[in-house]
Amino acid sequence: MKPDLIALAKETLPGVFHAYNWGQEISENLFESLIHEAKGNLNHKARFCLHPNPNEPMQVTYIAFCAPYADRIHKHPHREEVLVPIMGKAKLTTFDITATETSSKIMDGVLPIPISTPKGVWHAIEVMTPIFIVIEIGKGPFLEDSTVFLQN
Repeated sequence: MKPDLIALAKETLPGVFHAYNWGQEISENLFESLIHEAKGNLNHKARFCLHPNPNEPMQVTYIAFCAPYADRIHKHPHREEVLVPIMGKAKLTTFDITATETSSKIMDGVLPIPISTPKGVWHAIEVMTPIFIVIEIGKGPFLEDSTVFLQN
């Protein structure tokens, strides 16, 4: 049987699911469902948002990535974010405006130590294991310009 995120949430964009309401009970097969969805998406990524819509002031999102996956370099000009790895490994790299690497850290679900990215810092994630799942926490609302990609 295919895991079904629609039973848990509404799909607001392809691969992006928002819970029906705050405090909703989450299925035991959430990770299995997210991984299944990520494997079927062209971008190898799926999101399950605990917040019911992008306008919420607090945003908590489970994100599953399937290898191969590497972000485009981007920043969040209006918000900081916290990333908590919970399964697999990925490298979080920060960059300057010329796309030169300034630092990198390994995020590992075995050691779920949170990493924060300051507002306006260019960064990207590269998945190092077949599956990587992270919790992303940030301030809302999520607007069209909440994520800006580096043009290089």
